[in-house]
Amino acid sequence: MNKYQELFKQLQKEKESIPQGPDDHLMIFDGLNTFIRSFSATPSTNEDGEHIGGITGFLYSIGKCVRDFKPSRCIIVFDGVGGSKRRKKIYKDYKGNRANKTRLRRHDHHMPSIEDEQKAMRHQFSRLVSYLDALPVTFLSMDGIEADDTIAYITEMYEVKSKKITIVSTDRDFYQLINDKIQIWSPIKKKLYDTSKLLDEFQVHPKNYVLYRAFTGDKSDNIPGVMGIGPKTLLKHIPNLNNEREYELDDLWEVCNKNIDDSKTYKKILDNENIISDNWRLMNLKLLDIPAQTKSNIRKIMESPTSELDKIEFRRLFMEDKMWAVMKNLPDWLNNTWLSLSAFAQKTK
Repeated sequence: MNKYQELFKQLQKEKESIPQGPDDHLMIFDGLNTFIRSFSATPSTNEDGEHIGGITGFLYSIGKCVRDFKPSRCIIVFDGVGGSKRRKKIYKDYKGNRANKTRLRRHDHHMPSIEDEQKAMRHQFSRLVSYLDALPVTFLSMDGIEADDTIAYITEMYEVKSKKITIVSTDRDFYQLINDKIQIWSPIKKKLYDTSKLLDEFQVHPKNYVLYRAFTGDKSDNIPGVMGIGPKTLLKHIPNLNNEREYELDDLWEVCNKNIDDSKTYKKILDNENIISDNWRLMNLKLLDIPAQTKSNIRKIMESPTSELDKIEFRRLFMEDKMWAVMKNLPDWLNNTWLSLSAFAQKTK
């Protein structure tokens, strides 16, 4: 292949990657994950000295992703009311650690108590929803299910029709969804995870990542792992987790029973069969136990026209919250970040 053919091929590849339709490249944000991170880490205050970091941090965070990745559609998903009920039936202490009232902003003297902090969070979240209504984004929060399940269902819906789907979250449960179309952007690590990156870092294929997680557990959700079997021990005894073929629980029990005399690790795995099975069910996003009516509501929202950018309403909220000291170039930020998505939104009407 000569250099001209190579150049043509490269240009053709770049052209194909540019979104043509609104569903070509979906960017899906794990809303609560982004909001909590923004509220905790962003010290911004408005002209009156009130903390507004949850709002500004969230808007700047999603805005940067939109500018960097240039998606054709932006989707923001939050947990619904009672979203944890299904998983608590499997493990009653699921997310039990979140009931403990701990400060997120430990050094913030503007919020002397946990109650003040929680009040500020509720207020900022409510205002944030109003800001999002003025942007060309799709917003979902479905009662009875968690954001993870909504996001997994959306990827299932659009995997065929979309060219690319990028999920933005620091939650590692989403790694199990990775394939040739779905990638995960971790805003803290500044890493884009595809199959190759996941194999490099964890030596586990996405199709087997949920089984790997069943052993490691998840401290953020209060899900215990298997004591005495860390990642290295697990991969030494179950090396097939790096294969593309999905490793089922039955495959795991079969290998352990067959090799039980060769290592104490295999016996330990079998002794923890209940924990591993429960964790696998808790973390498996492909076990979509979503009511038919909820699925219908998600489809209805996703198939509805996306709102266009409403600069007037956004500026009105901005002035009410006195945020000019933080977002100093609002017109430029709105135009540079959201106009292209607003143009795609027009195509949905």
